[in-house]
Amino acid sequence: MTETSAAETLVRRMYEPLATGDTTLVDQALAPDWEAVPALQAGPGAAGWKATVSHLRGVFTDLTVTIEDVVVSGDQVAVRSVSRGVHTGELLGVPGTGRPVEIRAADFHRIEGGRIVRTWHLEDYFGVAGQLGLKVSR
Repeated sequence: MTETSAAETLVRRMYEPLATGDTTLVDQALAPDWEAVPALQAGPGAAGWKATVSHLRGVFTDLTVTIEDVVVSGDQVAVRSVSRGVHTGELLGVPGTGRPVEIRAADFHRIEGGRIVRTWHLEDYFGVAGQLGLKVSR
């Protein structure tokens, strides 16, 4: 068993608000000029992440986040996670369906000065679309 590093603890703070709705940890985790790649629709910086959290909590009731893997290498932290909730709000143009949905994601965070300065984020929207009942072709 390994000890949780300061970098891992820092990165986990970014995910907690998704499940709790408490965004006070966001300012502790993200640098003021934090950059998401691709850019968030809700806007840049910590304010953009807080708005994204609020949006997702409005789309999915009973939202949870499970961090399945964390790999720390120097100033980089990789996270593999799965979020689960009940689809009750509009997402991808689909009104709430009441269906349970899983969103798998991979994130790569860069840390400088004790805060996350940039996050590269990939979500399985193809899988989500299928769960929402959208016809998807491979």
